[in-house]
Amino acid sequence: MQRVTILPMERIAFLFAIACVFAGCSTDLDINAPYKNVTVVYGLLDQRQEVQYVKINKAYLGEGDALVYAQIADSNEWADGDITVARVHRVLNGTRVGTFDLEATTFTDREPGVFYAPNQKLYKFVDNTSYDPIVTSPEIVPVYLDQESTYELELVVKGETVSATTTIVDNFSIQGPDQSLNTVMNLKDGLGYQDWIFNWNAGHDGKRYEASYRFKYQEIRDGVVGDTMSITRAMGRVVSSNTSGTEEMQRTLEAEAFYSTIGSSILADPTVTNRRYCGIDLVIDVANDEFHTYLSLTEPVSGIVQDRPTYTNIVNGVGLFGSRYTREVITKRLGGSSLAELVNGQYTGALLFCSSFPQDQGGSVSCP
Repeated sequence: MQRVTILPMERIAFLFAIACVFAGCSTDLDINAPYKNVTVVYGLLDQRQEVQYVKINKAYLGEGDALVYAQIADSNEWADGDITVARVHRVLNGTRVGTFDLEATTFTDREPGVFYAPNQKLYKFVDNTSYDPIVTSPEIVPVYLDQESTYELELVVKGETVSATTTIVDNFSIQGPDQSLNTVMNLKDGLGYQDWIFNWNAGHDGKRYEASYRFKYQEIRDGVVGDTMSITRAMGRVVSSNTSGTEEMQRTLEAEAFYSTIGSSILADPTVTNRRYCGIDLVIDVANDEFHTYLSLTEPVSGIVQDRPTYTNIVNGVGLFGSRYTREVITKRLGGSSLAELVNGQYTGALLFCSSFPQDQGGSVSCP
C-alpha cells in the first residue's frame, strides 16, 4: 500500500510566495513539469462475474485546460505497443498457479461526461478454472474466482513494470428468516410502526458492507401494466473489525421512514389507475480492505482540515486494484398489516397501491 500526501493549492501558493520573497525569484513560472509516464489502473474483481475488467490509462500533461484533454482518447489511452505485458496471475500459498492474459476490448456505449466517450478501451480476463458453485437455497450461484487465492496484476508499460495484488471477497450468509422468501417483513402492527432488522454474517476478506433496499412497483394505465420501476435507499454501512468472516452484522430498516420515502418519491399522476406493488429486494454490497480504504479517502470531508492522503495500491502507478461482492434477497413481501399500511396508510394511501401476489388475493389489498 502506498500513500501520497497531496498539498492543497492554497498551501502550495503560500509556500511559493514565501520562497520568492527570500530568494528574489522570477515570476515567470512553467507549471508543466517534465513529462513522466504514469500508469493509471482501476480494476474491481468480482467472484460472481465470469468476465473481469481492468481499466488501464495514462496520466496526461499539457498546456491548456485539463478538461479539454480529458475529452481526447489519445491523451488518456496508451498507444498500441506501449503495453507489452498485460496479465493477471492467481497466487495460492505464495505460488503462481494460473496466468490469464488481459485482452483489450472496446466498449462503445460510455455515456458523455468529463472523460472521452462513447468509445473506451478496457482489458478483460477470464479465470477458466472450474470452481464449485455457491448453493444458497433456492439459488445456485456460479463462482468464477478462487477466494482462497490472491490475484496479482502484472503490466509492462514502455519498459516499466506495474503491479498490484488483491484478495477476493467471499460469499457470506444471510440469516435464515431474512433470506427466506416465505418469511414476510413486518413494518406495522396494531401498536404502530416497527423497525425491521436485517441480519447477516460477514464474509471472508470482506471489510465494508453497504446495505440497501429496493422497492419495486408497476404503474397501470387503462389496463396496461408498465415496466417495473424501483426506489432504492441506503440502510447504512457496517465496517468489519477484521476480514476473517466471523462477525455478525445487522442494519435497521426504519419503518415509518420507509413509508414516508415511498410516498415522497412517487409523483401524483391522474392517468395511473393502480400501482402494483412487486416486492422488496434487500442488497448488500461488499468491498475488500483495499477498496474500503480507497472509498474512505475519497468521501466528502466535512471537517476543517480538508487535505487527506491519496490512496493507491498500484506499484509504479496510481489507482486501485481490489475486489467487491454483491448479495441480494430478491422479492421479499410485506406482512398483512404492513401491506395494508402501504395501500391505505397516511404516507402512501393516495398512490393507489395494490398487490398481485397470490398470498394477498381475495382481500382489500389485492389488485383488481
